[in-house]
Amino acid sequence: MERYEHIQKTTALRNQNSIKAYKILDIQGKRIFFQLWLNSDEKGSISISMPEEYEIGQYVDMQVIRHSKTNYSVKLIGTTPKAFIPADGRAIAV
Repeated sequence: MERYEHIQKTTALRNQNSIKAYKILDIQGKRIFFQLWLNSDEKGSISISMPEEYEIGQYVDMQVIRHSKTNYSVKLIGTTPKAFIPADGRAIAV
C-alpha cells in the first residue's frame, strides 16, 4: 500500500506547499538527479539514504525553493501519487 503525506494528496495543498513531481533522470551512488527548473537543462541533485527504493524514470515529489540565482534548497517529500504523474512524460509536472 502506497503511503503519501497529507500535503501531497490534493492539487490545492501541492500548490500551497510548492510541491512538484520531478522525474529521476539519474542515480549515482546515494544521489538522485533531476531537471532543476522548467525552462532549463540545469540538473539538481539530492542525497538520499536508500537509493535502492528509487529508479530512473520514477517521479518523486519535492519542494525546490530558490533563494537566489545560484542558491536553492531541496526537500524530498516522497513518491508522487499516481494522479499527479504527467501523462506526457515531461521531467517536471506543474
